[in-house]
Amino acid sequence: MLALGHAVVMLSAQVILPEAPDIPGISGSGMRSSHTLAATDAPQRLFALRSALLFCAPMLVNGIGLLYFPVFLQDLKMTDVEIGMIVALPFLVRMIGMPLGAALADRVSDKTIMLIWSATLSFATTVMMFFTHSFWPVAIVYALQGLVYAPYVPIAEAILISGVRRWRFDYGFLRLWGSVAFIFATLIGGWLLDLFGGAMVLPSMAIFFTLTIVMAIAAPRLGREKPLAVSATPSLPQRHPFRRADFLLVIIGAALVQGSHGMLFAFGTVYWTDHGIPGFEISLLWTAGVVAETTLFFVSGRWLSRFSIWQLILTGCLFAVVRWSLFPHLHGFWPHLALQLSHAFTFAIIHIGIQRFMMERVGEGRGASAQGFYQAFIALFNVVTAWASGYI
Repeated sequence: MLALGHAVVMLSAQVILPEAPDIPGISGSGMRSSHTLAATDAPQRLFALRSALLFCAPMLVNGIGLLYFPVFLQDLKMTDVEIGMIVALPFLVRMIGMPLGAALADRVSDKTIMLIWSATLSFATTVMMFFTHSFWPVAIVYALQGLVYAPYVPIAEAILISGVRRWRFDYGFLRLWGSVAFIFATLIGGWLLDLFGGAMVLPSMAIFFTLTIVMAIAAPRLGREKPLAVSATPSLPQRHPFRRADFLLVIIGAALVQGSHGMLFAFGTVYWTDHGIPGFEISLLWTAGVVAETTLFFVSGRWLSRFSIWQLILTGCLFAVVRWSLFPHLHGFWPHLALQLSHAFTFAIIHIGIQRFMMERVGEGRGASAQGFYQAFIALFNVVTAWASGYI
């Protein structure tokens, strides 16, 4: 699968259009576009802070839900098979919720409207979960939560990208705070787990979903895109980007590589435990990957702007091939720690490259749709790799 993703990206690199001039913080090749606001427009008040906090809120939820929700299910006396089925449900429904919700966000008067709905309904499903105690009720409510929560991050990403496009903010610096929030939630979750066990999961998720509502309300309201004057030279392709072969090849190829992480998320802890790595060291391995990702986001504006989109994406693809090829052959904490640090390349550097690519290829009016489109493919390949690795 990794080789296929790498090959798809290589093929698309041969048919891609030329890259445009520089935008600091995310581009090394630029964002020249008729869909960009005039440079004279002033940034919204506290745009950087509000965008960073907008990303922190869902990452706090994910830091609890991704890692500790299975413990809550264990407390309900569910079997391993039932837990596996329930945990897989959000990945499946995201393939519907992400593109659909993100497309709706591009059609309403402001993207924050969909953000508020997504956050509010997600909170409501968490409250419903307090009253579910058996497999089918939990599965139905959790699937519903996955559906309504799915578009939140793609829409937040689109808002952030709009700020980079319009006012030249540093994408990596704004994006890294979501990773910091994930680390914080992971550590707080572990501490609460020691104190209260699985009973801490739903209250923690409810509190953090409340923060997503607050941050959605406080999010920058950008309205619909305002194009440059007619005299500006258009550079984006006129054809719908989702129907262009080069766009599809890049998105699918990168999503294949990003989806390869599904194996690690599904079985990483189990694999490390079976190979004698203690629980505390396993938590350090998970944290190391996110720290590496955060560090790369932090330096991306200064160090990565000199590299082209293709150098970033292909570097990440090659690191992914090496990472997963070595994974089953290494033993012990330190070798796997070194491998976890490569997450900066197998995830973060590809993510930055893809955001630059979409800024060049997709107008702001379709920004959320593009994010949902890409994330839906990642969700699909996460499901495929997690399922296939169970047999491998």
